[in-house]
Amino acid sequence: MALIEREATVREKNQVTIPRAVAERHGIEPGQRVVFVEGEADDEFRVRVLPRSYAGALAGIYGKTTDENVEYVRREREDWA
Repeated sequence: MALIEREATVREKNQVTIPRAVAERHGIEPGQRVVFVEGEADDEFRVRVLPRSYAGALAGIYGKTTDENVEYVRREREDWA
């Protein structure tokens, strides 16, 4: 992804409006949460957008089909017994 830079002003209550081009490019919508990650330099940080939902985030980790996932969970439960 190409580097883009947009300027924003920090308001009195430390609020910043995310520039429209950045919000649109990254699919940021009102009410969505972001995380500020400090960089190594004192004046450097990144903003990471949190997903609205983690549903499906691990899809395919234990298998590609529902049957494979169910079989994996069944084996794990047997090992607990």
